[in-house]
Amino acid sequence: MDAQAFIHSLEEEILHHEAVHHPFLKRFASEKLTVEQIQTFGLQHYQLVKIFVNYMTNLLPKIPDKDAADLFRTVFDDEFGQHTIFRSHPALYRHFLKTLGLPDEAWGRVKLLPETATFVEGHKELTRGKDFLFALGAIGPGHEFSIPTMFAYLIEGIQKNTNLTDEDVEYFSLHIVEDVEHAVVFNKLISRHVETEEGQKRLRDGALQSLAYRKTFWDGLQRAVFGR
Repeated sequence: MDAQAFIHSLEEEILHHEAVHHPFLKRFASEKLTVEQIQTFGLQHYQLVKIFVNYMTNLLPKIPDKDAADLFRTVFDDEFGQHTIFRSHPALYRHFLKTLGLPDEAWGRVKLLPETATFVEGHKELTRGKDFLFALGAIGPGHEFSIPTMFAYLIEGIQKNTNLTDEDVEYFSLHIVEDVEHAVVFNKLISRHVETEEGQKRLRDGALQSLAYRKTFWDGLQRAVFGR
């Protein structure tokens, strides 16, 4: 199939992937949650938030396109907060943690769940590898395209069970908007490299591996937050 048909097919596959509609997400959105349960989620998820830009910086030098840095400038600007570090994504997330009553030192001494560690180390390995299409699939479709759907569940659960303001949950609401835009940027680059079946396979494999790690991460959170 041609590049655009492949991208559309992969996006449809991702939208129906078990990681994107994981039982943890459905329970988080629908069940009554305590602040302690949301804190448990928040601290584990922060371990993914604070390292995402490392995956991008691992990936960028491997991309052969000379304009890759220009294409990704918007993504990096959003991650770093453009004009102020106080608007970086990790900073917005730390604000969210503070509004849950967690002190500054709390997120620096988190004991990672095994599933959280697997996600982080797995994505380090994916993006440090030689196959840039595999890494591009993991960070593009595997992350940026899938996140808005998953975050819709999360923000629903947080807003139902807390008195947090829109500003307090801005990290999540921003991603629902920005990652749609980021996926378009990734797709522009992806379309240049998936004209062959081999290219399509490598990119799809990367996306599905990322989603497999994501499912494992949600598995761990389901046990930690809900006890089963």
